[in-house]
Amino acid sequence: MVGQGCGKTVLARGPCAEVTRCSCGHIHLAMGPVTIRVEEEVLRAIGMTLAEALHQLGTPLESHSNEDTGPMALSALAGGGWKQ
Repeated sequence: MVGQGCGKTVLARGPCAEVTRCSCGHIHLAMGPVTIRVEEEVLRAIGMTLAEALHQLGTPLESHSNEDTGPMALSALAGGGWKQ
């Protein structure tokens, strides 16, 4: 029926991704035009994998900018964010 969808709560929002939780329990990881629906444990595993990849790159995020690390600074690091 129309109007009876899941209610979403934003967990995190950045310049190139957004993570929301559905009232049904699923986590939605949206990156530009792509949304991946996962369970909480999978999201945690993805986070660990990404953290390891960043560690292997050897360049901590903090070293890219000694200034503000807010959304605008992160947007510059991400290549300006997604362009649709």
